[in-house]
Amino acid sequence: MTDSLWPKLRLKADSEDELIAAYRQVYLDTYVFDEQGNKRIFTDWTGAKITFAAGDFEHAFTKAQNYRFGACVHDGGFDHERARRILWIAEVLAASAGTIQRYTQTKKDSRGRDKKRRTYVVVDESYVVVLDDPRKPDKPFTFVTAIPANPSYIQTEIRQKAFLAETKAGG
Repeated sequence: MTDSLWPKLRLKADSEDELIAAYRQVYLDTYVFDEQGNKRIFTDWTGAKITFAAGDFEHAFTKAQNYRFGACVHDGGFDHERARRILWIAEVLAASAGTIQRYTQTKKDSRGRDKKRRTYVVVDESYVVVLDDPRKPDKPFTFVTAIPANPSYIQTEIRQKAFLAETKAGG
């Protein structure tokens, strides 16, 4: 029996670089391109369309040494715990299990412009998936990151600064 809602993916490789490449390939195959090489479009439980960019792997699966006060620079290396949960992203979007809270939030981007975000918090796992809202209504949301978060981060960075739009019981 697992302690988590979903199993973790534990890939093996001969070197750290090969391991990162293996997780990157899982990301590309699962979220970015289908078997024919076409761009995948996901749909969450609300019907919102979501895309994943190939270049977002580095941001989503590396650590930022100073995430609270940094400039969103991921300088802490590959994050094995994030990578092991790589397949959880699809489960969260489908609300396949657990209790998932969906938040909306407006934050400043690196240029000082307002940017709307959609954040999913898996209450049972302290796991967070973040999407950027589309700039135009007919465009899809875009994946930003997915992280195992501590309760303090969820409380101070999400619950206190965002609007709870919906709570969904998965399964």
